[in-house]
Amino acid sequence: RASWGSMAAQQQDDGGAPRGPALMAETCFDLLLIEMLQFYGSEQPQGRGAMGENTSTSSGAENGSNGAGSGAGVGGGGPAAAVKTGEGLESMGFQVGCQLGERYSKHRARFDDTLDTVKFLCKEFWTEVFRKQIDNLKTNHRGVFVLYDSKFRWLRLASVEKGQKGQKSTADLLRFPCGLIRGALFTLGIKAAVSADVASALPACSFTVKITQQQQPTAAAK
Repeated sequence: RASWGSMAAQQQDDGGAPRGPALMAETCFDLLLIEMLQFYGSEQPQGRGAMGENTSTSSGAENGSNGAGSGAGVGGGGPAAAVKTGEGLESMGFQVGCQLGERYSKHRARFDDTLDTVKFLCKEFWTEVFRKQIDNLKTNHRGVFVLYDSKFRWLRLASVEKGQKGQKSTADLLRFPCGLIRGALFTLGIKAAVSADVASALPACSFTVKITQQQQPTAAAK
């Protein structure tokens, strides 16, 4: 089955006739995500401290980053090496989110308000990336939104190992999508801090988006 990595650009054959978009097997991205985790994990020194007791990760302004910055610690925090791991994965997610946000919103009119933008993220954007909509969206109407996905695709193969090691592995998987969400919102004119929490029953999880600043969206989102 084709994944969110399908290319938007139309290709042409030798005769000049347009082809459909090039597609990539979803398994390829699963393997890429595993390699990303292993690559950043291998850069950390041995003997690092505890990573906290909850299975959560956060990114954005809560951790002192700017619009294009990266996330920080997992759960209760950790040493500088652990922060470096989160920064790399979240930064990649942010860059991809900016590109996808621009691509999927370029044919839309300007959004009316923040809620309209978040609804776009939960419906059109989520469908393009994860082949389904967000299952539930909640807000306190004061800039905080909770997005719940009962079957988050990138957690379907996540480790169910109990204890600190299993919690860290699952939290690391959420670094990339936290950056993805933040990048998409940034392109649409919203700076936000994004955190993720895994439910007791995988692959369900929720993302909490805290709006920190609104700005003019990029030209593609207008």
